[in-house]
Amino acid sequence: MSTQNDPPANPMDATKVTEEQRALQDDLDHRDDDPDAPGGHQDRHDVADET
Repeated sequence: MSTQNDPPANPMDATKVTEEQRALQDDLDHRDDDPDAPGGHQDRHDVADET
């Protein structure tokens, strides 16, 4: 009466990317792409310390 309880090393769904994850990653990868964004031309050296 020996039962096998040997799960796979990786769950099957852990290696698959969902569409929601793909869309979120795409948004994160391209979040600085808008050249017309307010303050998009500034970096930390162009902004006063008091702001």
